[in-house]
Amino acid sequence: MFSRRTTFFTTLLEAALAVAVSLGVLLVPLTVLWVAENNSTVDWMAAYRASADIWLAAHGVPIAITEQPIAGVSAPAFVLQILPLGFTAVIVGLAFRMGQRLATSAVLWPGWLGGIGVYGTASLLLTTSSKHALASADANLGVFLPPVLFGTVLVLSSLLSKPADLGVTNLPVARERARFQSWMRERWESLGWWANVVAPPALRAGTAVVVMLLGFAALSLALVLGFNWIEVIRLYESMQLTLLGGVLLTVGQLAFLPNFVVFAADWFTGVGFAIGSGSSVSPLGTNLGPLPSLPIFAALPAGHLSVGIIAVLVPVISAIVATLSVKNHAADLRFEFAHPLSAALSLGIPVALVAALEFLIINVLARGALGPGRLAEVGGNPLSNAAALFAEVALVATIAAFYSASPDAPDGHLIERAKASVANVRGSVASVTNIARTATKTAGKAKPEDQDFYDTAPKPAAEPPAAKPGNASPAASGFEPEER
Repeated sequence: MFSRRTTFFTTLLEAALAVAVSLGVLLVPLTVLWVAENNSTVDWMAAYRASADIWLAAHGVPIAITEQPIAGVSAPAFVLQILPLGFTAVIVGLAFRMGQRLATSAVLWPGWLGGIGVYGTASLLLTTSSKHALASADANLGVFLPPVLFGTVLVLSSLLSKPADLGVTNLPVARERARFQSWMRERWESLGWWANVVAPPALRAGTAVVVMLLGFAALSLALVLGFNWIEVIRLYESMQLTLLGGVLLTVGQLAFLPNFVVFAADWFTGVGFAIGSGSSVSPLGTNLGPLPSLPIFAALPAGHLSVGIIAVLVPVISAIVATLSVKNHAADLRFEFAHPLSAALSLGIPVALVAALEFLIINVLARGALGPGRLAEVGGNPLSNAAALFAEVALVATIAAFYSASPDAPDGHLIERAKASVANVRGSVASVTNIARTATKTAGKAKPEDQDFYDTAPKPAAEPPAAKPGNASPAASGFEPEER
């Protein structure tokens, strides 16, 4: 439990440490190489400027590069505007961990203020100090984009993270967290029963499809590079780089390695990607123009692949496995829907929609401008690849959903118990009816037919029978003599 002042200064120091770590990952190795190379024509500021430019590019800041020879080839001026997703992931991870620790505080806004303020100040210093005639970052975006990215991840992580993940429990919830979570809960409940029932399994399955597709793409890229290691070495040698230049090239390729994994995933959707304007790399064939001799390009397939169309089986199989795997999370969906077709469509289509939207976002982040001329367009078309993935996933996910989301049949033992109860009730009713009928018949024999069975009141005494006409005695007059 921290006070506002403690929270402010703690997050301020953590943000400064995050900047130092993320920049130091690049600067320290380059400094060591600069010392080891001992080249009097290159000063230390070259290593610093390269580190700062890569740091800013990882936040989405465009880097303007003037006309100069690159790797022994004269290159015109161009703008480097593509996220090195490998390095961006490091920065996002640091901000996320800071947000998790901030979530244990009683008040969050001082931490937000301190962290974003320090990060913005560092961005300003790096943008202004790394300017050079050969390469410079956009002055406005260099100050604006880094704190926006860092602050967004920091705020969301502090609002959504659970302090229990850090082993901290029994702490009062910060006011900002309570209000945000209450607002999110109200918005979620307002979506209606359909979204609350369908969204959880659809999000799980759709995300699983994208993760499996990217995982298979990464494995395939690693295998291709391993099999073509001779070509990779040949491309390194052909560039005739110094030790510092070779390490810079390797670090740069590692920073962009997740981008190439996304491009490989585009290839498995069947649409493919482009390395330069007018080029195409897909399972149907490869059409490439002039390319720089980057070692990573040794993984590009050459010519036409006769069995390349089989690649589309990867997202199809991923969709089947992901949809079948969420059966345990679709219990509410099986309960709410009564018809198998409506349940399958209600799960299969959202799974494909989630996968397509996530793949669209990933493609937008991975593509960009990597060099001059034709290399201003590198990556897959986000809309085309997302549409292809949706079409491939929707059909098979719907078919698989007949297993995962098919409405539950009524429980057999409950049906048998209900039938037995009904039989017992009918038997009891029949027994009571028989008893009533028997009692009615018995009472009918003992009493006159005109007397009610339930009439138990005493009847008046019967009058004596009247005398017959022949034996009638004279009526008494009252003057008869008394008997003695």
